[in-house]
Amino acid sequence: MANCWISSAVAMEPEAADHFEQKIRPVLTQYCASCHDPEDPDNHILFLKAKTAPEMQHLRSSWGSVSAQLRNRTMPPPDEEQPSEQERLEIANWIDDHLRATACELGPYAGHVTTRRLNRLEYENTIRDLVGPQLGYDESFPTDGGGGEGFNNNGETLFLPPMLMERYVEAAQEILDAAIITPPLRKEFAADRLIPTSESKGEFRPLKPGADLTAGSVIYVAGDYELTAEVRNPSDKELKLVLKLDGLPADRFTLKVKQGDQSLQTTVRLSRGFHAFGIHNPKDQSEFQLLRLKLKEVGIKRPKDAQKFHDRIFQAKEGKYEQSREAAERLLHQFAARAFRRPVTKDELAPFVALYDRASDRQDPYEERIKLALKGILVSPNFLFRMEEAPKSDKIEPIDDFELATRLSYFLWSSMPDDRLIELAKQNKLHETPVLQAEVQRMLQDPKADVFFDTFTGQWLGTKEVGGSVSPINGEYKEVYSSELAADFRAEAIQLMTYVIRENRSILEFIDGDYCFLNERLAKHYEVSGVQGSQLRKVDVTNGQRGGLLGLGGVHMVTSYPQRSSPVLRGAWVLETLLGTPVPSPPADVPPLPKKVSASNAKTFREQLEKHRDNPSCAACHDLIDPIGFGLDNYDLLGRWRDKNENGKPLDASGIMPSGEKFAGPAELKKILLDRKQEFTRQLSRKVLGYALGRSLEDPDSCTIESLVTSLEENDYRMQTLIEQIVLSTPFRNRQLTAAAVSQPSSH
Repeated sequence: MANCWISSAVAMEPEAADHFEQKIRPVLTQYCASCHDPEDPDNHILFLKAKTAPEMQHLRSSWGSVSAQLRNRTMPPPDEEQPSEQERLEIANWIDDHLRATACELGPYAGHVTTRRLNRLEYENTIRDLVGPQLGYDESFPTDGGGGEGFNNNGETLFLPPMLMERYVEAAQEILDAAIITPPLRKEFAADRLIPTSESKGEFRPLKPGADLTAGSVIYVAGDYELTAEVRNPSDKELKLVLKLDGLPADRFTLKVKQGDQSLQTTVRLSRGFHAFGIHNPKDQSEFQLLRLKLKEVGIKRPKDAQKFHDRIFQAKEGKYEQSREAAERLLHQFAARAFRRPVTKDELAPFVALYDRASDRQDPYEERIKLALKGILVSPNFLFRMEEAPKSDKIEPIDDFELATRLSYFLWSSMPDDRLIELAKQNKLHETPVLQAEVQRMLQDPKADVFFDTFTGQWLGTKEVGGSVSPINGEYKEVYSSELAADFRAEAIQLMTYVIRENRSILEFIDGDYCFLNERLAKHYEVSGVQGSQLRKVDVTNGQRGGLLGLGGVHMVTSYPQRSSPVLRGAWVLETLLGTPVPSPPADVPPLPKKVSASNAKTFREQLEKHRDNPSCAACHDLIDPIGFGLDNYDLLGRWRDKNENGKPLDASGIMPSGEKFAGPAELKKILLDRKQEFTRQLSRKVLGYALGRSLEDPDSCTIESLVTSLEENDYRMQTLIEQIVLSTPFRNRQLTAAAVSQPSSH
């Protein structure tokens, strides 16, 4: 039988020019035409409309699906006549080889990246680099949904509901209050300036029973304020006094008899905005005299680096800065250009200068005038969205250097371009290939690239859910599991990605690496000796139990149920996540396997799965999935090595591939997966490209993907080659109008 695991790179016999017409289409017509006759008006899957190999170009996505269905043995349906395994594999291999070989025949493809808002992590990082404070908005904003290639930076899913826009307005104020230090508020209201006005008697005013005297003030920064009333009690009785805030009692005091001037204080927490402060004399007592009211700022909670943020925004020198309208215009222009990630025109700046003028007209402090204008910038679509000029036609056109700087920085840093990228864009040099290559190298070594290693790894592998939606509930495992262990699992995967990228290692080490990253807690969990301390460090492993992605405890958690491991979930994860082979959902009429261990059940899950495959509807998929899952059965739910299964029976980690290829255990399984390195290379290339572009990939992107695969094969599969070639690729550096782009609105 033909080997379904062979790489498509294996040399094939030269084929006749009419091979498709003579060997491929007739077989497909025999087994598929009853449902997919191109002449049938009810048939919407028209791959058989292609009568020659060149005509396949116009139906590429359909033909790609045909190959996948044949490999997965999901088509033809089980109750229909079936092709032989030899026919399945020969046709699937031929289709894949043909589609790859002709991927670029329609010419290069750039595609269209839709205007999209910053996701919550990008917002937090951009605020950090633009303003300074990190207030944790990546946790307080609504969760961003995933889309496209499975990442939450996909423009097609980053909508802007009204509630989120309201949150942006609130957040902008909180951020600026934390970063800009308004001079401390100290106000004193003389008695004759209070409301209601009446003729004063010297330095004080009488307050008759049942009466109020009120003052008002704008509070610029929320915090604690001290409210002081200076009064006299001319009577021979103790009197009551009520301090009011916004018409409601804030504190009560007793005025002692004939003790001269008395100062009464209370501390109140005030929000930003106008507040009224008053003195009330209760009824049924004598009048007393008010000299003055005082209001003083006593407690504003700010980040420890607030002064540094403030000085950076105002470009202060030795704590001093110019406070003129001209200085304000310069400040706003520089801030807006950084916030919008491109040059800003005078007309674009005018609305923000108008906000400054409005605050100036009402005599707000200089810092508050700047704050209002900056708030306008932080809620502008030009800041909240990644804007690019719309493509003019379906011809490929280069994006400008500022747009390229933004694409590059949000790809590798999830944040705005730094000064170096902007300067290169100003010089119109960033698009030059050597410059771009140098910037990729620089950016990958910068600590800000840690966010790429973190977000890409967690979303690609699914390990970001470990400790959250993925947690064990079985008592046996809950005794071992902890939030600290879950954090180590997440970090272990990220550290592997970081090492492979920063050290420019081969991506094949994700499959068969002979090292892992452990701290003392993880090493004890995995029963690896000689590791101490809380920091993860590289540890060489030689016994075949660890190394690569298949040795990660986090991977085994996300491919298990909360109460037991699952060969099915693990096999499907390897096929989909590592090899890019879609696994269809099970038929609706098939009862599911149990999700927890039953001590009374004498059958192992392996035996239950074998029984499960007696159903023809199940066998097609399970024959593909289960062997891989069996090969990983030495790992329990928490990734620990075991020789017995949940029922205490000796564990059988052997498997037989649909091709008849046999293996036993993870080490031998890895060798088989290495034989499919081109599929793994193609899948990883697709994932990183989709993440970099922030959009769904389409069939015309196949040309770029195949080019990436070729570059990796020619450069020892080095990870930095993949990232560099993505940045240099046609879709990353260009745009074009597509049919999908025409049907989409310009923004959400």
